[in-house]
Amino acid sequence: MGQPVSFISLLRRLDDLESRLPQDIVRAVRALDVEANLISIAGAYLGNSVEAVERLVDWGCMPQLLTELERDSLASFLDSSIENLDSSIRKNKPDVAQFIGLIPPKADRVEALPVKSLAGYPLFPHQRRALRQIQQYIQKGRDRILLHMPTGGGKTRTAMNLVCETLRSREDAAVLWVASTKELLDQAAREFHKAWSYLGNREVPIIAAWEGRDWRVSDLNDGLFVASLATLHQYLRARGENELDALGARLQLIVFDEAHQAIASSYRDVVSRLSVSGQPITPIVGLTATPGRTYIGDEQDEALSDFFGQKKVTLDTSAEGGPSNPVDYLIENGYLARADFVLIGEAGEVGTDEDFLDYYKAVDKYLVLIAKSVRELIAEGHSRIIVFAASVELSYKVAVILRALGVYANALSGETEPAVRDTIIRQYKTKTKGPRVLINYGVLTTGFDAPDTSAAIIARSTNSLVLYSQMVGRAIRGPKAGGNSRAKVLTVVDPSVPAFGNIASAFAHWNEYWGK
Repeated sequence: MGQPVSFISLLRRLDDLESRLPQDIVRAVRALDVEANLISIAGAYLGNSVEAVERLVDWGCMPQLLTELERDSLASFLDSSIENLDSSIRKNKPDVAQFIGLIPPKADRVEALPVKSLAGYPLFPHQRRALRQIQQYIQKGRDRILLHMPTGGGKTRTAMNLVCETLRSREDAAVLWVASTKELLDQAAREFHKAWSYLGNREVPIIAAWEGRDWRVSDLNDGLFVASLATLHQYLRARGENELDALGARLQLIVFDEAHQAIASSYRDVVSRLSVSGQPITPIVGLTATPGRTYIGDEQDEALSDFFGQKKVTLDTSAEGGPSNPVDYLIENGYLARADFVLIGEAGEVGTDEDFLDYYKAVDKYLVLIAKSVRELIAEGHSRIIVFAASVELSYKVAVILRALGVYANALSGETEPAVRDTIIRQYKTKTKGPRVLINYGVLTTGFDAPDTSAAIIARSTNSLVLYSQMVGRAIRGPKAGGNSRAKVLTVVDPSVPAFGNIASAFAHWNEYWGK
């Protein structure tokens, strides 16, 4: 291969480079760094390596601005002819990225889900007490119980101990683990594989039922059945109530992850019917850090409590001489980080992200606010920062501005290609000395675990304490959970509002709707 060309040299060949860049980004960067040059801003705007190739092609840089020698060299590198070079560039973006000096994306190696597990998976005393209380309720005939633990408190681990003990006690029926997202379902399958390798007494199957995976009711004689809410609802519509009843008769326990979603009518009806089809009625154990739906309290909160018969099990930490609020106990003992909440900007009395941006009057002001906040957190020593932006577009603009300012930053959305997404998340989680920032809108609130994250910026308006708590939860893993002793949350939601500035208060917010 001949001498490759760099993307920087391609940018310098454009006579009208500035006109191709969003002016709000250019203005924001220069407001923060007057010495920022146009090439560095353009380089930041190119984005990830695949996006960079796409933009360079769209801007007419390739192959139009390549010299004859460079075209020959690129054609050879792509094993293409000169005549087909244009289409080859579009079809081989990762290779072109490497040719122009960028690091091409590399997808994480996706391991096949485990299909069996063998028979060490300890619980802390407060978790063991919660497990025993659930088992006692089930033995007394309670068929619906909610396990309420804060983020980082061990809901999944406690529930997996229950699953394993249930499977050990009976070998002729399966346990159903149901959730709404593929991240939570994948996490459940892998966590059970780990738990059963310590706690199991035989070889059992793990049956996955989401995103079109093949499964059969006849396979549900033992082991763990991990299914999405959407799959179960589709099964009911396609097969009818009799087939759903046949499925339910093969279950001995149902675990409902993120159980504050249980009152959605389509899902509630399916899970309820599976439960009553059991022999006897199959218990439903819900898991949640937020046992409510709204902040101000309405019929949705009452409906959720009624669905579980007002029966909620939470951590009893007072027995160990600790605070009565489990969150305070978990913070004092290093399971959760002690979080400081700081108001940045003013959200005002707004309820949507669109209203929030209108309140700020100009996107430029918003972009500068978030970029300045990130730089202040980095100056304080935070090395992993997650930002929840007010839109997908703003997520990417914040990332561009931060990169132009020399900060390692990337943005994700629901449209991000899997290989690019895997690369960005892997790079964010990689142990490095330098700070890294991850910006998103609505995709990393659940099923994303990066314990090194010590700071979060909630740069979007929300009246949902559930959503707010999920975002805060990404940054409060304590040292005993591989995280940090302290965390910082910068938020546009006024933390002086009860429960929005204190994770212990948020944890206890819905207690009035639940019986003892």
